[in-house]
Amino acid sequence: MNVQAAVTAGLFVNFVYNTWDSSSATTNLDGLTVVNSQGAPVVPGKTYKVLKTIYSNDLATDITAKLSGYKTMGIIAQNAADDADIFIAVRGTEGIWEWVQDFKFLLRTFPNVAGAGLTEDGFTDMYLSFSLSPSPSTTFVQDLKALLPTNAMVTVTGHSLGAALATLLALDMGANTNLPIGLYTIASPRVGDLTFHNVFNHVVPNAYRVTNRLDIVPKTPPPLLYFHVGDETDLVPGSTLKPTLACEHHLTSYLNMLATLIGEQANYPIDQDCLNAPMAASAQEI
Repeated sequence: MNVQAAVTAGLFVNFVYNTWDSSSATTNLDGLTVVNSQGAPVVPGKTYKVLKTIYSNDLATDITAKLSGYKTMGIIAQNAADDADIFIAVRGTEGIWEWVQDFKFLLRTFPNVAGAGLTEDGFTDMYLSFSLSPSPSTTFVQDLKALLPTNAMVTVTGHSLGAALATLLALDMGANTNLPIGLYTIASPRVGDLTFHNVFNHVVPNAYRVTNRLDIVPKTPPPLLYFHVGDETDLVPGSTLKPTLACEHHLTSYLNMLATLIGEQANYPIDQDCLNAPMAASAQEI
């Protein structure tokens, strides 16, 4: 896996997190320039603009009833200097914790690709609600295909629940368009059964999955029924990361761990709330 490419993919997702306004639910991000938290281009020397916003219904769980209406979930971004250079980024949601607590993990057929096996029903239902407008659509991938240049090179990326949705999107596009698809997922749960695993790895060979070995989400749903896809890079958190469920799963924690592999960790700091207190300071407080 190209570590810098994985960091870049994570920055596209982080842009969605930082720009989406949860108070308005359906924030239209069309036309915005994709930048990092410092306001600089996510790729130095390149300008990506949001071609279209992706909307969907949120993840339904037994703990929280399915919310009505659509929410901003991702972006389709295009390189201003190269129309064929496309990134599709999907954010996660706090609903992932409710989904983990439900512990049902029911399987259903993935209807968009014949013979692709079974996938987790909550992820599948949410993916099937994807739309380029904040309203239902039954032709998302075809609408996406019509939007993109015929020579597009597409990188799909997502974090957490967004990684599961990005996985389904990558297979759907790989099977139902002629576009070459690459996938980078961060903190992805398992998405489907063994048949899904085999079909996905055949259709989308350029798939890279980043995990933190102390993050609980990539360990769910349970093995035997569910299998991961793609090529895994397993990260080990350092002592500066607070060992909590949320901090081990946070996207900025992943970006810091990835950047550490290439000596760039200072450029991708851990969130202040997730920094472990130094031992000396802790002793003084006691």
